[in-house]
Amino acid sequence: MQMHPVPVDDPAVWTSAEIGGREGFTHRLSTAQLDAIDRAVARVRGRVAHEIRREDFSCPQIDALMKAARWQLFHGCGAVILSGIDTGRYDIADHERLYWGLGTHIGTGVVQSPRGDHIAHVQKEEGGPPRGYTSDLELRSHTDFHEVLSLYGLRASAQGGESGAVSLLAIHNIMARERPDLLAQLYEGHYIDWPERARPLEEKLPFFWTIDGKTSGFSNRVFLRHGRDPEKLPPAFREALALFDEIALRPDVRADFVLQPGEMFFWHNFLVLHSRQQFHDTPDARRLLLRLWLNIPDGRPIHPAMRSLTAEIDAYHGGEAVPA
Repeated sequence: MQMHPVPVDDPAVWTSAEIGGREGFTHRLSTAQLDAIDRAVARVRGRVAHEIRREDFSCPQIDALMKAARWQLFHGCGAVILSGIDTGRYDIADHERLYWGLGTHIGTGVVQSPRGDHIAHVQKEEGGPPRGYTSDLELRSHTDFHEVLSLYGLRASAQGGESGAVSLLAIHNIMARERPDLLAQLYEGHYIDWPERARPLEEKLPFFWTIDGKTSGFSNRVFLRHGRDPEKLPPAFREALALFDEIALRPDVRADFVLQPGEMFFWHNFLVLHSRQQFHDTPDARRLLLRLWLNIPDGRPIHPAMRSLTAEIDAYHGGEAVPA
């Protein structure tokens, strides 16, 4: 691994202005593809969603569709929206089967919390646990801890809830041109504190890394040590984060969009930042999205510290003890 505070050449370098916003990564499902999905749902109806295997949800049309989507995630821009599913055609259980079935063509779904939810329901919960996906609050641009993430829109809110997608490598290259000294700070990284761990992790996690010629990135202030009290961060690193954030908010860089009901968004978590605006529900319009976290056995080179932390999170959500 080497530090490379210079621009990188990668298909995952893009700005919203260059690709035409969300249109640059949206695929509208054809009638033949929708019919194939419908037949696959009928075959697995009655099954527990997370027990569905790839071979259970396979046919030439679906295989070709998801092969192309997977290529886009790992060799293209790092994001894809599949659009056009009729949400009224299926009940929630069938939507979960459909979603999980398509997800098996991308990677391996994992449990997302101690609740045991393989498919999380992203919606406002009164009195629920204090996690972003059970609130209606704004979620700033961030990454999570699994290689591919996905959201599937089922119901829209009355107001708000817009998503944002930003190429991490576009931020990388803009920083390389404007302030390579600050980009070097992000390659050095900082410490991550995961609250379920008895002892803090003692290895810094870089915000950018290059392995085997592939550059990827990470950004999550919730778990960043002193992330909520930035005055305690090293001044140069704090300045680097400020520039990172400013670039991520540039309207020509970030693609803003509403994930409509019937749309499925997959993105490479270490290539694309995701954000969500605050939303407002009414009794007649209650926002509901489904979510997948996917591990990828043959994906992009990931920093060892990140792989280790992801494995700990998966073990904890699966009921195993967290290292002391």
